[in-house]
Amino acid sequence: MKTQLLESHHEVIANEDPSAPAPRTEAATFRFASYCRALIGHGTKAILDVERARRLGLGPAARQLLAEQPQGSILAGVVPFDRSADPYLFVPQNVEDLPMRGLMHYGNDTSTVTEVVGEYNPTFICAAGAAIDQIKTGGVEKVVLARSLEVFADEDWKPEAVWQQLYQQNPAGHSFTISLPQDETSIVGNSPELIAGVRRGQLTSHPLAGSAPRLANRTEDQMAAAVLAGSAKNLAEHAFVVQHISQALRSVAKDLIVPSLPDLLPTGQMWHLGTLIRASLYKGLGSLDAALAIHPTPAICGSPTAVAQALISELEPEDRGFYGGLVGWMNQDGEGEWALLLRSAMLTGNRAKLHAGAGIVADSDPFDEHSETAAKFRTMLCALGVDREGSNR
Repeated sequence: MKTQLLESHHEVIANEDPSAPAPRTEAATFRFASYCRALIGHGTKAILDVERARRLGLGPAARQLLAEQPQGSILAGVVPFDRSADPYLFVPQNVEDLPMRGLMHYGNDTSTVTEVVGEYNPTFICAAGAAIDQIKTGGVEKVVLARSLEVFADEDWKPEAVWQQLYQQNPAGHSFTISLPQDETSIVGNSPELIAGVRRGQLTSHPLAGSAPRLANRTEDQMAAAVLAGSAKNLAEHAFVVQHISQALRSVAKDLIVPSLPDLLPTGQMWHLGTLIRASLYKGLGSLDAALAIHPTPAICGSPTAVAQALISELEPEDRGFYGGLVGWMNQDGEGEWALLLRSAMLTGNRAKLHAGAGIVADSDPFDEHSETAAKFRTMLCALGVDREGSNR
C-alpha cells in the first residue's frame, strides 16, 4: 500500500545517475521524506499571509497562494495544534524530488548530548489525575495531555543529521524538517501518522490510536503487539477516532472505504493500531483542505474536541505550539501529504525541546500515562544520541 502511494505522490522522478554529484541539502528550508523519496525545498519564495488566511480560511488561502506561483511550485510548512494560532506555510524557491538512498550519509554526526532536563515530570502526573477527575464528572470523555523535556548538546544541533537519524530508525514514517523564520529554529521529526495524502483526487488517511511500547526481546515484543491488538480499551479508543475522522471527511470527500478492524503498525519504539481510510476528494479541494477537516483529531486532542482543548489549555503548563499540529506539503493540483506533527523536536542552537502525549480516559493511571510518554520520547532521544533501555529498536 505504501509503495503504491510512493508512485502517486512522487511521479516526477529526479535523475538517479550514481555518478552524479550528491545534492547539497544542508541549508534546505524544507525536507519531507516518505515512501523512500524526499522533497527538498530551498529558499523561500512566498509566505502565506496570516491576514489572508483569516479572511479566506486557511485551505482556500493556501490554494490561492499556490495559484499565483509559477508552474511546479509547492506549498510547505506547519499548522499549529491550536487552529486559532498562526500557521507557517510558505512556497520554497525551488524543490527537488530525490531518492532517499542518495541522501543518506550513514554516519552519526549529531552533537554530543550534555544534559537532559524533565525526564520525570510530576506536574504531568498531577495534570493527568485532574483530567481523570474531570472525565469522571462527565464533562469530557477523553483528553490528550502532553509534556515536554529538553536536551542540550555540546554544540549546535544539525537538523539534517537528526532528520537522517530519524529516517534510519523508521523509514516507513514521514520524516521532516521545517526551518522557521525566527530565532534560527528548525522543527525536526518523524511522524507515524498520515492525516491526509492526496493523489489525483484520491484521498488516503491513516489514523492511529492505541499504542504500546516495543520490547527488545522479539518474543516479548510480539506478545506486546498481540495484547494491544486484543485490548478492549485500545480498540474502543481506536474505533472512536476512526468514526470521528470518517464523519469529518464526509465534508470534503465521498465514497469512503473504512476497514472494520485496525491493523498493527510498528515503528522503531512503539506499536500502534491504525486504520487506512480511502475516499474520493471533492473537486476543487486539496490535501490541506482534507487535513484541516480532520484536525485536531481525538487522538491528539480528545473528545468532545472543544471541551478537551479547553482542558488542555488549563492543565498543560505551556502552549504546545506546532506539536500536535500538521506538517507537510501540497502542489498546485492539490496533491500532497500532511502528517500529524509527532515524534518531533524544536532545535534552537544547542537546545532541543521535545513533546510527547498520552490519551487520558476514566480508567487511566497517571503513572502509566507518564510511562507511555517516556516511551514515545525514545524516538527523538535515540535520534539525538541519548541511549535508553530498549532504544536499540
